Amino acid sequence: MRALATARSISPRVGLVSFDGPSEHLAQLDALFGMGIVQFSYRSPDDAPACVEALHAAGVEAVVAPGLVADLAEQAGIASVLMYSEDAVRQALQDAVHLARHSRTERARHERLETILSQLQDGVVAVDLHQRIETLNPVMAELLGASVAELAGRVLSDVEPVLDLSATLLLHESTAEEVLQIGMRTLVVRRAPIVESGEVTGALLVCRDPAVIQRADRHLRANQRQRGAPARYRIESFTGNSTAARRVRELAHQCAASDATVLITGESGTGKELVAQGIHTASRRATQPFLAVNCAALGESLLESELFGYEEGAFTGARRGGKTGLIEAAHTGTLFLDEIGDMPLALQTRLLRVLQEREVLRLGATAAVPVDLRVIAATHADLAAQVDRGLFRRDLYYRLAVLRIETPPLRERGADTVLLATGLLSRRAAAAGLQPAQALPWLAALLELATGYGWPGNVRELENLVERLLACHRYMAPGGRFDRIRLLEVFPECTQARPAPVRDRLLKDARVAAERRRVREVLQAVQGNQDQACAILGISRSTLWRRLRDEESKT
Repeated sequence: MRALATARSISPRVGLVSFDGPSEHLAQLDALFGMGIVQFSYRSPDDAPACVEALHAAGVEAVVAPGLVADLAEQAGIASVLMYSEDAVRQALQDAVHLARHSRTERARHERLETILSQLQDGVVAVDLHQRIETLNPVMAELLGASVAELAGRVLSDVEPVLDLSATLLLHESTAEEVLQIGMRTLVVRRAPIVESGEVTGALLVCRDPAVIQRADRHLRANQRQRGAPARYRIESFTGNSTAARRVRELAHQCAASDATVLITGESGTGKELVAQGIHTASRRATQPFLAVNCAALGESLLESELFGYEEGAFTGARRGGKTGLIEAAHTGTLFLDEIGDMPLALQTRLLRVLQEREVLRLGATAAVPVDLRVIAATHADLAAQVDRGLFRRDLYYRLAVLRIETPPLRERGADTVLLATGLLSRRAAAAGLQPAQALPWLAALLELATGYGWPGNVRELENLVERLLACHRYMAPGGRFDRIRLLEVFPECTQARPAPVRDRLLKDARVAAERRRVREVLQAVQGNQDQACAILGISRSTLWRRLRDEESKT
């Protein structure tokens, strides 16, 4: 009404334009009081020019209208008054506040995303459907050789063709990691589509420096070692049907039921660590770390830092932040001390305190750290004899030897040798490209050849011989036929148990067989020319004739 009053002050002929139909209430008011208001309406912006023409044709000199019609009326020479209401103004203000809030939220989200991307070690770039760069982080910009501002909006495939994302945008599929060369740098690249509301709106590319992956891998491996790799063996892994093998398994199960310290004795290669792992796996600590250290493999100072750890600055070259020792790392788990008989006396004293007080003091530290661990020690030496000679502390010996297990040598396990060799062959035949059944006849021949052999290296030596058998199977069976003499050549140590005459005969047979084989190879190479063969072999015609005669008589 205020707008109409303003228009009447301009001209008595007033028009009122409304959107989507005239007002019935205003028509009733005009009919009662004869206000002389002419109403017009329009439905879309395209109708506005026609509405103004209708106003002009009706002789309207002043119009009350929304913004678009008001502007067009002014251009047509008709005075106009803008029509608005409090509701319209209120709605406009609410819309403005909503838009401002949304804009501020989007800006904060964008800044958060930029902060996250800038902290990544990987290069990240996002593109739209036309491969135009929308977002990238500084690492990616450095890889592409330009600043973030310079690269924004450019087509990624134009900047670096090897990073083309057209296939990802076309197929809508992520790709596996791919190694690419960008300039002088090797990168691991992964591509993936960007999906919003169920539709692909762009693509993402992530570039990773292989050096970062390698550092992470080293860290994970070091961390795994620090916490201890899981024990691989169970008590039943100590295979064998002999009385000695069954006794070892029985004692191991008894030890697993207790938390007392165990001392495992036996010759090298008899499976002492296997038994230790089996005890750990069967104990209540099975889910906790199993850490092993060979006391004979490290010098005194290095072994001390490995076992007890050290504080930062404890000595020159000490790692920043210090280092957790294996005793601390084995907390709640098991610590296996292999070759305990070779531990220096000074460290034996420190280890004794750990076992007695159940606490460990790092090098350079002033406060001890409580530890809950089970210790299993192993040695091939006679610790009791070393105690008598003053090479091993008596009190530590009795502290370690609460529970005792002796692993028997292979020579005392009877038929277990065949069982163990067959098992080793079955596990390793596939790596040599063989079925176990193919190599079993050779294994049987090898074990027959080794009858009476003392196996000084025990199971470890048996494993070595099985691997040698598989590695040399083609040499020992030329043309697919098994050659016993060649078996003897590959395994000469297996004849050591034979009487001297038998051993000498076997070795002589092997030497003669090698000479005959060499003659055949040379004659075949020179197509039967005996003069050339004699020259190559460095023998006379009579010697060659004699060897050929022996070959014929053998045949």
